[in-house]
Amino acid sequence: MRNLIPWITLAVAAIFMVKGDKPIKSNVRGIRNNNPGNLRKTGIPWLGKVVPGTDAAFEQFKTMPYGIRAMLLDIIGKHKRGLNTIQELISVWAPPVENDTSGYINSVASRSGISKFVMFSPTKDNFIKIVKAMAYIENGPDALLIPEKDYNEGWKLASSRSDIKSYIK
Repeated sequence: MRNLIPWITLAVAAIFMVKGDKPIKSNVRGIRNNNPGNLRKTGIPWLGKVVPGTDAAFEQFKTMPYGIRAMLLDIIGKHKRGLNTIQELISVWAPPVENDTSGYINSVASRSGISKFVMFSPTKDNFIKIVKAMAYIENGPDALLIPEKDYNEGWKLASSRSDIKSYIK
């Protein structure tokens, strides 16, 4: 048993290194770029954006909370424009030209617990569930490396804007 103690200590330390304040180690593009939604470059001057970035097609952010913030702002903006079901939202987010949109819709609905055809209320809980589900689809199991505190910090950054704060129920 005494021989196991150093290994157990090392394992616990490794877990905290991955889920602590250090960058998440992953070869998955969205995680590596701190962009769990794989937002494409569009010229939007996102807060926390890496300029110049090294990825020619996708945004890169300084930290994961900034990437989550951008994803939330994009999704909330779409909801404000009337895309207020999972089906409508994902049909625009992941168009059939480059995605299995119906599979994406079904996965987000299943993972978030929000029906794909029902209008969902603009609440923190709903948006966080949707962002987590989308991050999983975009990044696979590596999305599970994103700690809860990053989602909370991303929400805090997004909801500090007065237009978002006044929209959320």
